[in-house]
Amino acid sequence: MKFPSSEFWDFSTRTYQIPQVETACLSLQDNVNADVNIILYCCWLGENRQPLGADDMALLLDTSQRWQQAILQPLRNARRMMKQHIIAMPAELLEQTVRNMSDMEINAEHMEQQALEKALDLDSRPADDSRNPLDISAANLSLYLRQLDGVSGIADIAADVTALLDAIYQDAEAIQLALMSAAG
Repeated sequence: MKFPSSEFWDFSTRTYQIPQVETACLSLQDNVNADVNIILYCCWLGENRQPLGADDMALLLDTSQRWQQAILQPLRNARRMMKQHIIAMPAELLEQTVRNMSDMEINAEHMEQQALEKALDLDSRPADDSRNPLDISAANLSLYLRQLDGVSGIADIAADVTALLDAIYQDAEAIQLALMSAAG
């Protein structure tokens, strides 16, 4: 499938290859039903010094939720079910089916990222040069994660968020300060 070029997709694929990023994102996805695309979008916006506000987050959630519920979650659940070998079929056919479903899931993730990237008119927004990218990423993540059921604050999921930000920014002391600021 051919997609238009996307700085966000390029950032996501590059960042997600870092093992700690994948682990933290999947933990947040599995434990608090976080959308990995929005997590990565929060960080990408931070890299571009674009802080999110409540209205921005509402728009992003509206953009992603129906896609997640109708397309991505069913694909993910079906792929995971197939990997558990609950259906009797030849191993080669099962493996090929799981690969095909994984490709479909990645294409659907890419489509969601395209929609997220278009949801906010970033060209009309000036960058916030008064704050560093780490602080903006932490604040964006905090704003998003507080929207999730069962997450009252960033402290609830601090280990995953710290691992994610540490993998991207590799500055443990600054990360702790940024998280404290975002939580406050």
